[in-house]
Amino acid sequence: MKNNPRAVAVEALTRILQNKAYSNIEISNLLQRSDMSNVDSRLMTNIVYGVLQNMYVLQYQLKPYLKDKTVKPWIMNLLMSAIYQMHYLDKIPDHAVLNESTEIAKQNGSIGLAKLVTGVLRNYQRHGFKDLPTGHGEEDLSIRYSTPLWLVKLLIEQQGINKIIEILESINQPSHVSIRVNTNKISVEDLKNRLEELDFEVENSRISPVGLTLNSGNLFDTPEFQEGLFTIQDESSMLVAPALDLKPDDQVLDTCAAPGGKTTHIASYLKDGRVTALDIHERKTKLIRENGQRLGYKDIIQTKAMDARKAKDNFPAQSFDKILVDAPCSGLGLIRRKPELRYFREFEDLLNLQKIQLDILNSISDLLKVDGRLVFSTCTFDDEENEAIVTKFLNNHKNYELVSIKNDLSNEDTIKLFPSDYFTDGFFIAAFRRKN
Repeated sequence: MKNNPRAVAVEALTRILQNKAYSNIEISNLLQRSDMSNVDSRLMTNIVYGVLQNMYVLQYQLKPYLKDKTVKPWIMNLLMSAIYQMHYLDKIPDHAVLNESTEIAKQNGSIGLAKLVTGVLRNYQRHGFKDLPTGHGEEDLSIRYSTPLWLVKLLIEQQGINKIIEILESINQPSHVSIRVNTNKISVEDLKNRLEELDFEVENSRISPVGLTLNSGNLFDTPEFQEGLFTIQDESSMLVAPALDLKPDDQVLDTCAAPGGKTTHIASYLKDGRVTALDIHERKTKLIRENGQRLGYKDIIQTKAMDARKAKDNFPAQSFDKILVDAPCSGLGLIRRKPELRYFREFEDLLNLQKIQLDILNSISDLLKVDGRLVFSTCTFDDEENEAIVTKFLNNHKNYELVSIKNDLSNEDTIKLFPSDYFTDGFFIAAFRRKN
């Protein structure tokens, strides 16, 4: 049933949830394999993201009808996708969803499974959507916003109840597309005008002077993309390169660089300098080089396949003016675009990532010149991977000090953006100076 959008959606959900795979990658792989129309492709994508964003809500609706039955994961995904369509998608009649879901169960399973699916969905149809918990208790918030209980508890502890509700309400809203203008080739206004002539709806970024935002559309096929006039990059990550306070002749190390968005942004500030971009995977360094070439920075960017934790063994001491550690992290700031991430993480992961982050910082601490600047960034907003790392790094390295990042977004020395602040990814940036 590779051309049935509902069946493909169930397959995508099963791959994502069983293999802890990224939704965008699995959706792309399945779309390439199918011959679905644009309408069906959009329906399939809508179902996948809708189920992932509302998974606990959908399970809450199904619980009275499944009772204690143990069902196979793909059947649960089929049932959740059906409830999602029946409640959230107004233009699809219930009988169409019910018939299609029964047929998918029959084709992929058996008559018995088809009867189970029919019975559950008819029961739901008869009783309707059950009201969700409205309280501010941890379990109520977990169900209502489809967020694991441990994460709700952690964020309440760190940010308080009002902020956590604001964040949780924002993450299930559709994300927009943001691009960084390559201002060495075109001005922001000129690119905006060219994209508007192609019927894109374009707005200037509220937080980056080189950013533009768009509601939707295929930007990859535009001549402007092929000419290297812009790159796809979230607005929040456009704040990283400016935080390095770059000079044209700087020697820069970008330790965890793929796919190269921040690397090419760094390169845009350099003339006689160079940025050395590391990634642990050889195939990902190719992505960095391809991005650099398209944007016109091939001669400024040098790549190496290397674990950043081994950088101290591969470069001389004090060989870089600036260093960026855009560290491996939980990615909780990306939940709006990758809703599945919330289900794949545990609190222990944050502590394990802390160790990796500190190992990278320790490895590169001697590579920075005296008076040089080190920027640490993550695409998450929990304190364990951000403020706690800053404190531990400074405690271990008395020859470093935290320096304020000049910006209009925060009164603090660091920058911390929540997904609800400017509708960007959640992000954290801190800058250090090597004193001696």
